Amino acid sequence: MRKFWSMVRIFLKVILGQMFNMKVSGKENKWAGPLLIGLVVLSLAPMAWLFYYMLNSMYAFFAEFGYLDLIVGVTLNLGALIIFILSLLTAPAIFYFSKDVEYILPLPVKPVQIIGAKFAVAMVFEYILAVFLVGVMFAALLGNVGAGMLSVNMVLIALTLPILPMVYSTVIIMLMMRFVRFIRNPDRYSWIIGTVGLGLGLAFMFVSQSMFSIDEEALLAMLMGEPVAMNALNAIFMTNYFSALAVNAADLGAMAVNQLGNIVVAAAGLFLFFLLAKALYFKGVIGLSESNSGGKKMTREDIMAGAVGQGVFRAYVMKEIRVLFRSPVAFMNCVIMVLFMPIILVVSFIPILTSGSGDGMMELLAAVDLTEPRTAAIALVGMMVLALTMSGAATITASAISREGRNFFVMKYLPVRYRTQLNAKAACGLAVIGVGLLLVFIPLIIIFRPPVLLAVGAVLLAVVAAVFLNYLGLFFDLLKPKLEWDNEAEAVKQNMNIMLMIFGGMAVAAGVGVAGWFWLHTPLTAFIALFGGGLLLTALALYLALVRGSAMLRNLY
Repeated sequence: MRKFWSMVRIFLKVILGQMFNMKVSGKENKWAGPLLIGLVVLSLAPMAWLFYYMLNSMYAFFAEFGYLDLIVGVTLNLGALIIFILSLLTAPAIFYFSKDVEYILPLPVKPVQIIGAKFAVAMVFEYILAVFLVGVMFAALLGNVGAGMLSVNMVLIALTLPILPMVYSTVIIMLMMRFVRFIRNPDRYSWIIGTVGLGLGLAFMFVSQSMFSIDEEALLAMLMGEPVAMNALNAIFMTNYFSALAVNAADLGAMAVNQLGNIVVAAAGLFLFFLLAKALYFKGVIGLSESNSGGKKMTREDIMAGAVGQGVFRAYVMKEIRVLFRSPVAFMNCVIMVLFMPIILVVSFIPILTSGSGDGMMELLAAVDLTEPRTAAIALVGMMVLALTMSGAATITASAISREGRNFFVMKYLPVRYRTQLNAKAACGLAVIGVGLLLVFIPLIIIFRPPVLLAVGAVLLAVVAAVFLNYLGLFFDLLKPKLEWDNEAEAVKQNMNIMLMIFGGMAVAAGVGVAGWFWLHTPLTAFIALFGGGLLLTALALYLALVRGSAMLRNLY
């Protein structure tokens, strides 16, 4: 048992050390990691409040009719689905793709101790989400359930909620690693599971939004109608079924019986996991570090196809796009994160667009008169704020130099001007941002049907905002590029330039929003002020990134 806890402590120390001890200007900084995590927690506060607001009214309604367990079960099942999806993304890094695997296997440690230690470490991160969810639920349920019984229930729910989702996802991963060789490449796995996880996440958001957007009476009727999906989730995540019954229990005895069922099912799930893991894990790990390349032989046609002449700038842009899309770390963190918010907005618009004119939300949006000066001015400001927020989240240029790593000297040897290379990197970022803005702009035009001049003005403001922050991010990365890294994830996830870009974009967007609300009351003044100010800032960003940036790149090492 001592070996088991020692391994858990070592694994946690390594992972938490990577999270908290970030490098700033090439030196370890113990405050950068906690500060970054604090900012992330602070950014989750509005989401927590919105979640609490929705749950509070629904819990009160269902408690009034004695069906509190139904809506509590729905909440827990949705939380379990989120944990399941996230663990599909995070568990492989702990069980298979971490560097410690090849060193731990030869040690005189029982297999169950290695599996148990890695599972415990993976569970730590899922417990963070479980505590967040249960904490919001506790606040929402406090007015409907006694504080004493509720406190006991919430503690037990927080302890058992992640177990079955984690067991299911880990067993699925072990089966794939054992029998599907195609998935054993870490880059390929990140691509496939990341894309599937994004699809499942969007489907989950669409379903949950549809459920929480309907009124309580319709939701109660739907849940009382024995829906197949809800029954399936209750059977799959049986711990949540017992937990929901325990929360709605009339007395202490009924609560104890249901929580006992919750604990027994969770324990049975862990027991079955260890039986399956002992049979699957080590056979899946063996040979994982070996190359999976098939050694494709280049033909004459392949060589000639790559030798077709094209412009220098276009060739460099295509090179940047290929590198960006072929690298799972860069793709998931730089591309998907930019497109995620637009896709969420599009998914949010689907129920509105398909609901028809009788829907209350559709009637409210249709009542917006964009021909009214004040409303049109707010629309222009809002589009500028949206473009600034999205462009700030686009960390493509803010990590463009850092992602070169120790191979950055290739930029110096290429017979291509520094300014051309920098413009190509910026063009790659603008291409991704442009797709994201297009995904948002098309539904907005369909819903609001703005005047042509207003739509053109909004597009121009969005373009200026995107160009400004795109080149500013490039300048940030030229100032302090993170070139010394062993894993590409360090260049993207532990790069202070990216944090500066994201939160800087948010700050600029907030400033524009506040200034526009108080001082820009007509569309003409709003456009002139925003477009003129945007052009000045864009000119400054272009000067910093291209003129000063070329000099900094020339003097780099």
